[in-house]
Amino acid sequence: MYGPVNQVSGVTGDVHITTHTGAERALYRVDAFPAERRAPTVAQARAQPARLLQARYALVDFTGRHTELERLAGWRDGPGVASVLLLHGPGGQGKTRLAARFAADTRDGGGGWEVLQARHAGDPAPADASSGGGGLGRGPDAADEGEPAAGVLVMVDYAERWPVADLLALLAHSAGQGRRVRVLLVARPAGLWWQTLAHRLDRLDLDTDVLPLPSLTDDPGTDPGALFAAARDRFAAALDVPDPHRVAAPTALGDPQQFGQVLAVHMAAVAAVDVHRTRTPTELDALGRISGYLLDRERDHWQTLHANRRVTVPAETLARTTYTAALTGAVPHDVGHAALVAIGACTGDTLDRALTDHAVPYPPIDPHAGTVLEPLYPDRLAEDFIALTTPGHHLTHATPDPWTTTAPTRLLHHTPDADAKDTTGRTTRWTRSTLTVLIAAAARWPHLVPTQLTPLLTTQPDLALHAGGAALTALAALDDLPVEVLETVETHLPEGRHPDLDPGIAALTARLTTHRLATTTDPAHHARLHTTLANRYANAGLHQQALTTDQHAHDILRRLAKADPAAYEPDLAMSLNNLSIRLGEVGGRAEGLTAIEEAVAIRRRLAAANPAAYEPDLATSLNNLSIDYGAVGRRAEGLAATEEAVEIYRRLATANPATYEPDLGTSLSNLSVRLGEAGRRVEGLAATEEAVTIRRRLAAANPTAYEPDLATALNNLSIRLGEAGRWVEGLAASEETVEICHRLATANPAAYEPDLAMSLNNLSIRLGEAGRRVEGLAASEEAVTIRRRLATANPAAYEPDLATALNNLSIRLGEAGRWAEGLAAIEEAVTIRRRLATANPAAYEPDLAGSLNNLSIRLWEVGRRAEGLTASEEAVEICHRLATANPAAYEPDLAMSLNNLSVDYGEAGRWAEGLATIEETTRILRHLALETPKVFAGRLRTAQVTRAALLDGLGRSEEAREIRRRLADEPPGD
Repeated sequence: MYGPVNQVSGVTGDVHITTHTGAERALYRVDAFPAERRAPTVAQARAQPARLLQARYALVDFTGRHTELERLAGWRDGPGVASVLLLHGPGGQGKTRLAARFAADTRDGGGGWEVLQARHAGDPAPADASSGGGGLGRGPDAADEGEPAAGVLVMVDYAERWPVADLLALLAHSAGQGRRVRVLLVARPAGLWWQTLAHRLDRLDLDTDVLPLPSLTDDPGTDPGALFAAARDRFAAALDVPDPHRVAAPTALGDPQQFGQVLAVHMAAVAAVDVHRTRTPTELDALGRISGYLLDRERDHWQTLHANRRVTVPAETLARTTYTAALTGAVPHDVGHAALVAIGACTGDTLDRALTDHAVPYPPIDPHAGTVLEPLYPDRLAEDFIALTTPGHHLTHATPDPWTTTAPTRLLHHTPDADAKDTTGRTTRWTRSTLTVLIAAAARWPHLVPTQLTPLLTTQPDLALHAGGAALTALAALDDLPVEVLETVETHLPEGRHPDLDPGIAALTARLTTHRLATTTDPAHHARLHTTLANRYANAGLHQQALTTDQHAHDILRRLAKADPAAYEPDLAMSLNNLSIRLGEVGGRAEGLTAIEEAVAIRRRLAAANPAAYEPDLATSLNNLSIDYGAVGRRAEGLAATEEAVEIYRRLATANPATYEPDLGTSLSNLSVRLGEAGRRVEGLAATEEAVTIRRRLAAANPTAYEPDLATALNNLSIRLGEAGRWVEGLAASEETVEICHRLATANPAAYEPDLAMSLNNLSIRLGEAGRRVEGLAASEEAVTIRRRLATANPAAYEPDLATALNNLSIRLGEAGRWAEGLAAIEEAVTIRRRLATANPAAYEPDLAGSLNNLSIRLWEVGRRAEGLTASEEAVEICHRLATANPAAYEPDLAMSLNNLSVDYGEAGRWAEGLATIEETTRILRHLALETPKVFAGRLRTAQVTRAALLDGLGRSEEAREIRRRLADEPPGD
């Protein structure tokens, strides 16, 4: 987790974070959005025609995209204080130009908006941004000096390249400015990285929206021919070429595969104008040739610079330095020096000269940033440079450099210094950038797959993991990448969960599974493939895909087991066990119970015949059976199942702790829940304390694999400690749970947001117990936000959890004096729980009673006393029935609801009924206080105070005074 974010004083716009070690590091920079840059001179443009393509010059008047501009304006001017929108599309689609036009319209439109741009600390700043306005505060071009801006628009280009935690820090900081804020993220993909980010933004209560940018062929307001003509005319003026109408468009301009993007048309236009100017005999009939021509013009410029002695290194060295820059991007001087050493671009005293000379044609965007290796722009041209410099393409006009064949391997194998190493010793300073660029280029230049990615990942397959989950996903999408390479990468994947990598692992496994299913007809092998993929989907939080895939495995194994039970019944039981989990994850609890009951029956029979072989599997299914029993309200059976699972696992773990302690920890954690439901709270606390001990030891050795389980055990521990009146310890456990779950959900929201919501809900209770009501309310609101979104997508799975979060929110709102909001929250909770309890009373009536009790309080707070009394009476009626069947579990709830009802009777002037009710409350609390005085002694004292008030109402004042005298003589207790 990142530390507190603080604005740095001064005119720089740097924002730092404090790390866990107490050190500060730069996080990002915010500057005023620049006006259009001064265009290159004619001489500069003729030397490097590709410079005219950079969006910062905005040489070509913006046309078309009317629908998208209207969408952006509507988002900017819409309701809400803070909102984030993702503008995404392939490279060259025109995202940056569209965003710049929108920014200029916003800044110059007279609405008083301040427009800023943010860049990550590792990226260069715009050259004319040095006068930026001190972070997210007011910039120099805001509305009227001395008056606050109407709002702030923050632009973030290349958003997908930011570390998610750092981007979240920017967005959270932006939203906390106390005025209207709109953050526009510009990125190529909108896949898993955006899903991760959007889930986290919802938890920050930030509205999110997505605007995909269609190709030119899908934009009715843009004609490629007219766009070419407009660009041609502007580029002709920049290159001082007369009669631009004589410059012909490429014959393939109407091909949407090549020229469906704005950048592609602009590349064609600038190349055509320059060819016309120089009368160079060349064909521009394909986009690859156009890129090749523009890159040849860059090479001509290098030769000229060398001939004029403006650079001292030869063109070959400059080319290799440019190649390196395309992979690493702009970096600090020491890192650039190390990169050139690693890749072997040059040696000795040539290194520093190469860096200095490279900055002549490619100066740093911010001359004060101290960076080197500024890459070619636009990005597509840098990717094309890599592709055309690498042998294997079939364009005769581009001469590749054999040196590039192994250059990425050298660059990615080298570790420049200790500070740049990760835990494996591999460099992290340019791994992600290099893989990102290579994969993006390979998507358009297939020869890079066999020449670069295949040998690179065959010899260093773990690179894909170090590059992150997004790189894994992109690799899996490369159709030309041999499955053998993906299989090599697969051997390095973690066997269990890995929050950062799980989405990418799921994508890679899906690609391999499709291939493997097509290469075998063995149904048992098909079932195993489906099972493996389902597990990977589940780890990534893709529960519906996991269910569908596990259903395929189950259907196959059901047929095989019917034909040959001895051979396939164990596999069928495994499939049923998994299917029950998948069904539970999507809300199919009744079907899941049926599946797990069958699994237990099969495994019990197998274990009876061969305990050594099948008892571990039986314990696993019993543990899952206990969860499903609890979900449908069959709590006694659930307790029996988990007690049997613990007994088996304890025996197995005694003999083989390394293998079975993780399972013992899981079953103990579940046992604590079942014991708590049964009212056996002391035993439940002991079970969860043992579970935490085991899981803490496992997580210390392997946090990636076991931290999720530790969080679950800590969450249960916080509940049990609260029940025992050990509130300080309970709060500490809950805070640790939330810290872990926040980190897990940031990496993989689909998999871990439900756990985060649960931990936040419990934290709100613990904070309330500690009197930290403002923080408790914030935690509760965040839990409701997450669970509402989850329940909207899957009501069957998450509506019960939403009702729980709303119930707690109503309490926190009531404590804050926000009674109307508290009433709305509890009314929604009661509506949900009444519907659930109608369908399954055993599972949901206890929760309904709790919500009715809270509803009665909220109704009294707003003066609706008759309705409050009715709700209170219904709560007591349910609790009476539950406590009769299971006093140990439900007498505390009955005592609470009776106490509230007695107060309601007193407020209604029904003194006799109130007295009878409070006397019943007192009888229950007396024996509960003997068992757990820290929790119930205070409640008993409160009940006695209520009893005295009711006696006064009946005119029995002497009895009331006697109670008060006795209470005054007793210590107040806890």
